Amino acid sequence: MCSGTPRCDARAVRSAAALLFAVASTTGVWSCGLPPAEVESRAPRICSVSLAGDELLALILPPDRVVCVSSLVDRAEMSNAVGHYPPDIPRLHARVEEVLSADPDLVLAAPWNDRGFLDLLTRSRIDTVVLDEVVDFAGIREQIVTLGRRLHEEARASEVVGRLDRRLAELDGAVGSVSERPRVLSFSHSVVAGAATTVDALIRRAGGRNAAAELGVSGHKKITVEQLIALDPDLLLLGYDPGEDVEAVLDAYPHLKATRAAREKRVVVLPPRLLTTVTPHLVDGAIALARELHPARMTARREEGGRDS
Repeated sequence: MCSGTPRCDARAVRSAAALLFAVASTTGVWSCGLPPAEVESRAPRICSVSLAGDELLALILPPDRVVCVSSLVDRAEMSNAVGHYPPDIPRLHARVEEVLSADPDLVLAAPWNDRGFLDLLTRSRIDTVVLDEVVDFAGIREQIVTLGRRLHEEARASEVVGRLDRRLAELDGAVGSVSERPRVLSFSHSVVAGAATTVDALIRRAGGRNAAAELGVSGHKKITVEQLIALDPDLLLLGYDPGEDVEAVLDAYPHLKATRAAREKRVVVLPPRLLTTVTPHLVDGAIALARELHPARMTARREEGGRDS
């Protein structure tokens, strides 16, 4: 029985706030881009149910503000938040009963979370923010600003955006004006990344051209062997775990060997944490690819920066 204890009072406040949120919205789930202006809850206890949320919260909040994270957060090949969250913070598989047991004030979800799971969160009257789907650095930047505002951490979000802008400016200074832009094909488990993807944004920012986008591919799609060979990219960008043997990958997909990039050993492997992230860490992937596409320019820029410092 709950009677007047601080913990019970806190639960009552959270329940009342959640009810107000549910009444204020027809769905009970808000997009990150549309925070409820009427509600000024600080929402100090956050539960993330996606790797994107884990990484964003790691950039904006101290770990003690987070009560649960996704089960992917400790996977070094995928996560940019490894080691940030103490082991006593629960790692969840996006199940409502697990989220409820963590007793959060707010759940940070992603657009690719299961719709049934999100609907259950709605019926549970838990305040939920669904991240916007981003496809470029401008979207990532806006995501940070909006989330910082929603969590009342505007100053910290501004710092994160500032660092992202500086690193992008440095990259643009090195390769932004290159006239020769190699054609890059991103290939991962038979899927290529076309236009309107963060991989496309990464390739273009690194001083390359997205071969799949030039073929007319939009989003992440499978293409035929004939299309892949016809593209004949200057460089193959593979999204596999670090340490994966390139030859083993080419053996698994022998049609890749017919490309000029494979014959000339112009193959780059980036771990998913650099290639498929939708957070500011995507700039690390762009820098890594730029070093492969334009090594002389990147080296000169790095030396110039060292002299300036």
